[in-house]
Amino acid sequence: MPARPHYAQSWEDPRLLHSLWDRYPADHYHLIASGGDHALDLALRGYTNLDLYDLEAIQLSHVATKIEALHQSESRRNILFGYRNAPHGLLHNGRLERFLSIFGRRILPLLVPHATRNALRTAHTPDQQISLWDGPWQTSRWRWAAHRYFEPQRVDGARHPGLTAESKRPKQPINYLSQFRAALGTYALRDNPYTEYPLFGTYRESHIPYLDEGLSASALRQLRLHHMGIEQALSQAEPGRRGIHASDILEGRTPTEVQKFFETVDHACTSGSSLIFWDHRFRTEFPEWWLQTWTPVADLPRDRVPFYHRVYAFTKS
Repeated sequence: MPARPHYAQSWEDPRLLHSLWDRYPADHYHLIASGGDHALDLALRGYTNLDLYDLEAIQLSHVATKIEALHQSESRRNILFGYRNAPHGLLHNGRLERFLSIFGRRILPLLVPHATRNALRTAHTPDQQISLWDGPWQTSRWRWAAHRYFEPQRVDGARHPGLTAESKRPKQPINYLSQFRAALGTYALRDNPYTEYPLFGTYRESHIPYLDEGLSASALRQLRLHHMGIEQALSQAEPGRRGIHASDILEGRTPTEVQKFFETVDHACTSGSSLIFWDHRFRTEFPEWWLQTWTPVADLPRDRVPFYHRVYAFTKS
C-alpha cells in the first residue's frame, strides 16, 4: 500500500487568513503546506507569492497532485478529489482523514438514526442544529462510542507524531465533542465543511470554494512548493513585509524552541508583517519582548474548525 500523507486536507479556516491579510497585506506569504487547501483558497481569492513549506516530501507531492488535478474539467477533478462523489481520492487519503471517515461513514450510522443524521445535515440554522444535537442525536450508543473514539489520545494517534510528542510543556485537556457542539452552535453545517467532514466523513451540504469555482492556470502558478522547514526559509530571508501561516507547528516544542521560532519570525519581518498560528494540545507562552513588538489581532472571525484550543494572530508594529 502506498504511503499516506498525514493530512489530505488543511485543517485551518482560510476565512481567518483572509480577514488578517485583507487588513495586513504582505509582499510574500509563507505557509505550512499541509494538504494545500488553505493556499488554494487564497489563490482563488487573488493572493500572489504563496510559498508552501514542508519537511515531508509526501505532503508536497500530495499538494502537487492536487494542483495537477485542478487543471482537469470540473467533473473529472471532483472524481479525483472525491468531492461530491465516492469518499476516496485526494480529499480522503490522509491518515487523519481516514481516522475521521471511518467514524463518520462506518460507525456513526450504527449510533444515530438516519433521519436524525439527515436532519442535522439539512438544518438551516445553528439553533436548529443545537436542538438536534442536544436532543435526538444523544443516543446512549452515541454517548458511549463517540466519547471513546474522540478521546484526545486516540486523536493524537491520527495526527503527525512530531506534533504530539512529549516536551517540557504539559499537554492540556481538550473535549472534541464539546468543540463540535460549539461549532454547530455558531455556523450552519452547510457553511462549515470543517464540522461536516469530522462528523460524516464526506461533503454533501458544505462547500469547498476552490473546487466549486475552479482555479485558473495563472492562479495555480502563484503556489510554490519548498521541501524545507518554514523556519529555515525565514532564517535565510532578508527582512520584508511577510504574512506567515505557521499552522500548529509549535505543538510539542520545548520552551527554548518556541523562543527560537519567535526570534526567527521577528528577524525576517518588517513593520506590517503578520503571523497566525494555532494552539491545539499545548499552550504557547510569549516572550515579553515579543508582546512589546508584535500587536495581537483579536477581531478575527470565529474559527470554524472544531479541533484547536485557540488561534493567535499578530502584526508587527
